[in-house]
Amino acid sequence: MPFNSFYQRVNLAYKSLSSIVAVPSIPIRLYSKSYRYSTMASSMTPQAAPSWDFSRHSLLRKTHELIRDSKLFYDSLVQIKEPTVQNLVKPYVHHENHLGRLESQLTFLQHVSSNKDLREASVKSAELLQKFTIEQSLRNDLFLQFDKVWKYMEFKEKDYDFELYKYVEKIYKDYTRNGLQLTQEKREKVKALRMKLASNMLEFSRNLSEQKEAIYFTKVELDGVSDSVLDQFEKITENDVTRFKVTFKYPDILPVLKTAKNAATRKLAYIGDQDKVPENEKFLINTLKIRNELAQTLGYSTYADYSLDIKMAKNKGIALQFLGELKDQLRTLGLKELQALKKIKEKECASLGTPYDGHYYIWDHRYYDNKLLRDSYNVDLEKISEYYPLEPTIKGMLGIYETLLKLKFVEEVDPNKKSVWHDDVKQLAVWDAEKCEFVGWMYFDLHPRDGKYGHAACFTLAAPYTKEDGTKSNAVTALVCNFSKPSTKKPSLLNHDEITTFFHELGHGIHDLVGQNRVARFNGPNAVPWDFVEAPSQMLEFWTWNESELSALSSHYKTGEKIPNDLVKSLIATKHVDGALFALRQLHFALFDMAVHTNNEVENLNLLELWNKLREEVSLVENGDTMTRGYNSFGHIMDDSYSAGYYGYMWSEVFAADMYYTRFAANPLDSEAGIKYRNVVLARGGLYDMKDNLHDFLGREPSKQAFLKELGLD
Repeated sequence: MPFNSFYQRVNLAYKSLSSIVAVPSIPIRLYSKSYRYSTMASSMTPQAAPSWDFSRHSLLRKTHELIRDSKLFYDSLVQIKEPTVQNLVKPYVHHENHLGRLESQLTFLQHVSSNKDLREASVKSAELLQKFTIEQSLRNDLFLQFDKVWKYMEFKEKDYDFELYKYVEKIYKDYTRNGLQLTQEKREKVKALRMKLASNMLEFSRNLSEQKEAIYFTKVELDGVSDSVLDQFEKITENDVTRFKVTFKYPDILPVLKTAKNAATRKLAYIGDQDKVPENEKFLINTLKIRNELAQTLGYSTYADYSLDIKMAKNKGIALQFLGELKDQLRTLGLKELQALKKIKEKECASLGTPYDGHYYIWDHRYYDNKLLRDSYNVDLEKISEYYPLEPTIKGMLGIYETLLKLKFVEEVDPNKKSVWHDDVKQLAVWDAEKCEFVGWMYFDLHPRDGKYGHAACFTLAAPYTKEDGTKSNAVTALVCNFSKPSTKKPSLLNHDEITTFFHELGHGIHDLVGQNRVARFNGPNAVPWDFVEAPSQMLEFWTWNESELSALSSHYKTGEKIPNDLVKSLIATKHVDGALFALRQLHFALFDMAVHTNNEVENLNLLELWNKLREEVSLVENGDTMTRGYNSFGHIMDDSYSAGYYGYMWSEVFAADMYYTRFAANPLDSEAGIKYRNVVLARGGLYDMKDNLHDFLGREPSKQAFLKELGLD
């Protein structure tokens, strides 16, 4: 999503639940066995938390004021006759820094507000801000001012403040990537194309957030689904027949796909989930056409070439080679895993007295993968979740981060001081424990509700920066997830995938908070190349596969007992079970993404055929007699950063595995290594070349060895 002022990433990392989407901004001794985090008052923070007291009217009024004031500011800059770093660049930096928080709030509410009118106002705000941002990013008069400054700064890096030098360099490159060096006719064309892309993205995203589709089953059809899961479904009775309403939110749809014994039920659930939001297809097709036209207007042969120009891979050839080699290497192992799953299916069919047709369908996979874990490894994921009630588990996770990174989390529990957008939301002040300095605010919005963003993501609401008076403006970040809500019978319980998901997203939040650069655009995950952005959080997922951490985090929701050692060992033994098939599934998404963005004849693309053919070819599972349209909810593909960039999930795993095994495997709670990781990999943001940061942290050039070992390919 190219021009929103918030950022959103979603975990689709190794063996984790979540999926979809990232959004870049516009220029704009604490550890203990109890793992408790402080609930002291946080009123001593030097920076107040953002206010969320918006009405539809006030939100739109603030949007118009922001646009008006910004336009006046930019107009004043083009009047400067002799632009310099002092009279042009520094004011521009301070203005961009200052805009971030309010702009992010205005556009963030579309994803989390329980008030539909406010969500619609937030969408309208995003539309207005996108339009304004596109117009300003293509102002030739502003470009000419920066062009004058860059001409006398270029090649004179040592003569200027390094951060300001890199800032002007970045601004200049952004302008040229936007086509400001082109003729006026082409600039107007680029502007029109970008406007349409922004509109398509908003509509696609809104349709996903607002979708309320569901599928209905009887209790017989849901045989195998536990009573605790059935209790969370809404019940509908018509003509004396009671059916359970299964939405396409994760807490509903995934247990059905994993545990329903009836293959017809799983098929209907899978197809329903894949084919939701059919209205999105026209936006995707139109977007692909526009992107192709935009890339060619800007002088690139394909949109993939344009997108990868600023990523670590640099060009589509390298990205496609990486994906192709992985696909070929994983195929043999994937076929071996597939044969084992087919045998399980054949055995179950025999026990049920149903015919086995020798096929393994896409709607079979989660069920038989889960059955393999339960029957062959004695891993009952639902039973394991009983040891991880949400509240104490989150406190334990924060304790790990406190020890590793020397931070302190203080929850605001006074209802008169909390500033949140919904009663479910937790608000935490984050401190640097060593320096006793305030770092920023973090929010947790953890349960599903109507109109809320449906996956798991970290949203940057304000990047840290240095203000004109030299004081620091601290970060604000929000973790938005969709874990099951507590009921009258039990608290919210986290399965292991959800623990991994939360740990991952919390890693993004920490990346948001600890930036140390003076300029906001150089801080946080959104400042780094998009094929590295997941690496820090992917590395932190390794902690959720460690016996000591899993044991310490556990506390049975009824008895408070720790999880039995044999159960933990059994769970850890499953880390790489069906790992090749999981990785191949990711490669299906990545190769589809590259296929649609390297094709110059978009109008001749058959998305339905390409999606389903690639899935069978790459993922090795069969479509059966049904073609599905999962691309209509494939949010990454509509995002400017992840489009022609989904390969980055696997690419960044190379760095994640290397960092973990080099610096943390021997002692996962080594705070000395943790502080170095925080200061070198996270705090530097995007100011320095990421390859240099990795070299400084690892003590050598990065290696693929640990990554290939994780995949079973060493």
